[in-house]
Amino acid sequence: MLAGIDPVIKAAGLNLVKGFLFSIPEAFAITALAYSLSGEKLVWWKLAVPAAVTGLIMGTVTALFQIRILPFLFHVLLYLVILATMLYVCKLASFWRLLAAVSFAIPIYLLIEFINMGVRYLGNVDINIYKESLSAKFHCFLPQLFVSLLLAYIFYRKQINLFVTKGKEV
Repeated sequence: MLAGIDPVIKAAGLNLVKGFLFSIPEAFAITALAYSLSGEKLVWWKLAVPAAVTGLIMGTVTALFQIRILPFLFHVLLYLVILATMLYVCKLASFWRLLAAVSFAIPIYLLIEFINMGVRYLGNVDINIYKESLSAKFHCFLPQLFVSLLLAYIFYRKQINLFVTKGKEV
């Protein structure tokens, strides 16, 4: 009986590792975007805890849900709630400021992801190789990660944020 369960456990473990491999850096990029949009002083290492916890939770959720289209809205809303809550729990800004920043950061990241998919299409990346090869997925993921982090840095350096007032008034 255990022989039949073993491949299922191995497959679930592999899905979990794949989920963590992409969702932790993705969470860090979205966290950096959100925090730079909040107008707070950006300290990169302070973003590690909320990003890691959000990435672990969302990686687990991604591994559990195999139907990709149906839970997309659920996935985005869960991301919004978890990330805003984690940033608030870590006392990085007021909750409403963080909620607004995360609400803007997620669509920005999704737009970057959409553009990255268009570039893959224009670059004739074979979708079958992309689906099967973890290294191909990772190489296609790196540009959107880099662009997201660069955009967060530009928002921070140019003081482009959602709020007129400086942070830490709460």
